[in-house]
Amino acid sequence: MAGVLSPRDVDTPVPPGAARAPRRTRLRRFLRNREAVLALAFLVLVCLCALFASTVSPRDPNAQQLLHPFTGPSGAHWLGTDDLGRDNFSRLVYGARVSVRVSLEAVALALVVALPFGLVSGYIGGLFDNVLMRVADAGLSFPPLVLALAVAGVLGHSVNDTVLAIGIVFVPGYIRLIRGQALSVREEPFIEASRAAGTPARRIVRKRLLPHVRSPLIVAVSLSCGAALLAEAGLSFLGLGAQPPTATWGSMLREAYDQAVFTHPWQLVLPGAAIALTVLAFNTVGDGLRDAFGTARFAPGRRVRRGLTAVLPTASPQQGPTGGPLLSVRGLTIELQTEAHPILVVEDVSFTVAPGEVVGLVGESGSGKTVTSLALMRLLPSPPARVVGGSIVFDGVDVLGATFKDLRQLRGPGMALVSQDPMNSLNPAFTIGNQLSEAVRLHTEASRAAARRRALELLDLVAIPNARARLDQYPHQLSGGMRQRAMIAMALAASPRLLIADEPTTALDVTIQAEILDLLRRLQAETHMAVLFVTHDFGVVADLCDTVAVMYAGQIVERAAIAPLFARPAHPYTEALLASMPQEAAPRQDLVAIPGSVPRLGDMPGGCRFHPRCAYAEPACAIGPIALDAVDGHDTRCLRARDLVLRGAS
Repeated sequence: MAGVLSPRDVDTPVPPGAARAPRRTRLRRFLRNREAVLALAFLVLVCLCALFASTVSPRDPNAQQLLHPFTGPSGAHWLGTDDLGRDNFSRLVYGARVSVRVSLEAVALALVVALPFGLVSGYIGGLFDNVLMRVADAGLSFPPLVLALAVAGVLGHSVNDTVLAIGIVFVPGYIRLIRGQALSVREEPFIEASRAAGTPARRIVRKRLLPHVRSPLIVAVSLSCGAALLAEAGLSFLGLGAQPPTATWGSMLREAYDQAVFTHPWQLVLPGAAIALTVLAFNTVGDGLRDAFGTARFAPGRRVRRGLTAVLPTASPQQGPTGGPLLSVRGLTIELQTEAHPILVVEDVSFTVAPGEVVGLVGESGSGKTVTSLALMRLLPSPPARVVGGSIVFDGVDVLGATFKDLRQLRGPGMALVSQDPMNSLNPAFTIGNQLSEAVRLHTEASRAAARRRALELLDLVAIPNARARLDQYPHQLSGGMRQRAMIAMALAASPRLLIADEPTTALDVTIQAEILDLLRRLQAETHMAVLFVTHDFGVVADLCDTVAVMYAGQIVERAAIAPLFARPAHPYTEALLASMPQEAAPRQDLVAIPGSVPRLGDMPGGCRFHPRCAYAEPACAIGPIALDAVDGHDTRCLRARDLVLRGAS
């Protein structure tokens, strides 16, 4: 949510540039919505006509010409006349003055009443909150129009009474909305920091809570204006709004219904169209504001669909030869669409996986490992992600050129994924047995009974104790280690040829991590499947992998077999990662840490991306991109690779 402050920003003014940037972004997002901009222009036109009604309308709206009732459009009367010979266009213009005024004033009145009550209720809670919410619940229990009719019947039939009646109807809903937003923000760390710093409650409510309520409230107000306009029209139609001869759109509709519904039905069209178009414009502007204040939405092309990462024509799909590597990735480049401009998150990534080979993909968090692994099966959501370059070939099949149907057949028997968070990957609404059986039946023609038997075999295969009982349990009933084993079982349901394990031991304790790694090692040996193991732990890589690809800032910086890479690293980043392994530290010696951090997306340094953190950096490292070259059995992105290899050999 825009405008969230960290604890260190408590009671510190936000820099003007930082405050203006989100506003400019929202404005650009709104202006790109042509329907919302057109609706806003229409509302501005209606409001101008209402403000300058005496100038815009050609005649007195109440001037009667009894000898010329129901005349059609003409130069004298642009939209004809009504049953009393009054000019319809003039009455529509003056009617806008009342109808729009009532809707805007009613919403403003509700906002003025609800805003302080909702903010205070959400912030302090307690008895005041309970009492206020019960009152709001009582107000919301009545149908809105029935409540407005009751209030209008008690108050009277003037314009001000109509404003008050409609405003009262909106107050409970606004209180609920504002209180809910304030309630969700008051437990945030920056609110707690404000309290700890001794900031007065009124300042916290005004400076901390109110900015977070503002965005949803603006959207709600725009949508409520349309509802208020309809309510005013309904009250006027029933004779409870402004009284004759004052023109309102609702009263014009009622007069046309009483006098001309059968003889001149087109009289109903004029006020009806004015009401419908204005309400539609309010709702369209509200939708545009919702999109502008919410998450950025990109309009995907026709070929972009859910479950299929988009591929731009600049990518180079190709058909691979049979008998080569099981998986071949060449020059893979992926970007994310943002409000400002596209950002490259993976650039020129190349590696291969042979049948039965275990390849480690290593790097710090934020290096692009997970994005790369998801892209291999085209599981990145589009938008915002899309492949803009390179090729992915699996067993001779062009993955980037495959259709959605082709990928459905490839995922499972060809490639399978074990994610790092099984709790988010498993469906909490279905049992483990249901989910495993569904995976089996999706790729085979097995019956329900056969699929359940296969699910039991898979749980036994991954060594889950008491597997038969686990079939009927839900994910939350399993421990973290058993959930990860269940995810591995699901990935093995169709006997894949390549298993992509994306940090499968994350968030598990050390003992369970060792068990999962032993399980993967055993399964790979028994099934002879290839494995792409994504991790940041070189200890795991040394234990499992045959070859290693080291990633940094979205690029492969070194690729080599496991023995030469550990013995003679050819890139400073690999050398630094190896040196920072806890196993390399002597007793009572401080662990080695790589200075700095992985660069942010969209702010990559020029030249070698590791050079700001590199101990061997020289001026040439910051000039131009560094190619991935072969050096003594390594593929590396370093100008001093040969020196590093020789230094390691010595």
